[in-house]
Amino acid sequence: MKELKQSETITINRSQINLNPYNPKRHTDKEIKNQLANLKKVGFNGGIKWNKVTGNLIDGHRRIKAMDMYYKYDGTPETDYQVKVEAVAFDIKTEKEQLTYEALGNTRADYSLVAEYINDIDYTNLGLSDYDINELSHFVVDINDYAPQVETYEDLITPQKEEPTYDEKKEQVKQMKQQVKEKVIERQKNEDAFITLSFSSYEAKSAFCEIMGIDPDERFAKGETVLNMID
Repeated sequence: MKELKQSETITINRSQINLNPYNPKRHTDKEIKNQLANLKKVGFNGGIKWNKVTGNLIDGHRRIKAMDMYYKYDGTPETDYQVKVEAVAFDIKTEKEQLTYEALGNTRADYSLVAEYINDIDYTNLGLSDYDINELSHFVVDINDYAPQVETYEDLITPQKEEPTYDEKKEQVKQMKQQVKEKVIERQKNEDAFITLSFSSYEAKSAFCEIMGIDPDERFAKGETVLNMID
């Protein structure tokens, strides 16, 4: 069997890396700060994809921006630092294709599975977006198991003051599994309640969101909110 072509793991200077101007992903300041918190907790675990032909990133913009904050990188030699990357040699067409695949073509997260074990992990520094929280809320009926009166991202990531006992946690997991099953059935019945809008550019999306009073960096908005503004 023919061996698959593989990237080359190398260490380069941050100054050799260009943030890709074609990157479709839009990371908010909050998401970058959450990434920084996670880096401080567990360190940098690699996974940066870099095209040595153009010097552009293909994947890892949020991690690079977070490390820039950590090292206080400002583009000068004094603040330069080293980064482990997966180096490839792509022409610009292939680079754009892979950039798009990383942003749009990857598998969607299984939120129902995450909901089953979220209470067993420290999710405060995972960089969960408001969209992630909204998706998780579809599968967790009693969200108060995680934080009281959860309505925003900041509310959800507030840790509980008292750590539940082993038996309490075990019972929570048992109850959550049942809740997840019920939510999956309910969600399947309501799949037709979703609609996706697409725009030719981020600027066009931002203009629409400004009119509707929606944060353009959010990936989820309640249809009822938009409908009320139209009315």
